[in-house]
Amino acid sequence: MKIRLDNWHIVDLNFSVVKNEERKENSFDLNLGHFFPEDKKDSFGVAFNIEIKDKRFDLNLEALFMFSVDGEITEEFKLSDFPKINAPAIAFPYLRAYISNLTLQSGFEPVMLPSINFVNLAKEKEIEG
Repeated sequence: MKIRLDNWHIVDLNFSVVKNEERKENSFDLNLGHFFPEDKKDSFGVAFNIEIKDKRFDLNLEALFMFSVDGEITEEFKLSDFPKINAPAIAFPYLRAYISNLTLQSGFEPVMLPSINFVNLAKEKEIEG
């Protein structure tokens, strides 16, 4: 089955400068999930929520990536690695570039998000879940 990224967009963005306080540490938090629209049998989405606390600013964003496949999505596909691992791995570099450019164009050092092992992240989510 072929998978294709159709589009993506930022759903919510909050960028605020930390005033009168400089943090000693930076932090990065990532949450993601996937969903299957009922009205489109060949599409699914992946949503990312990212929270960055830099020494000089806070950045919170939600992004939505829509994918399609070359057939109807089956229950087997829904339970497979594609929506949990492969699709987030395809989408994440777009977010890394977006956040790097956003912070650079905002007058700060560009934020380079870490590489994410989506296989391990999916396993952790199963254990929690």
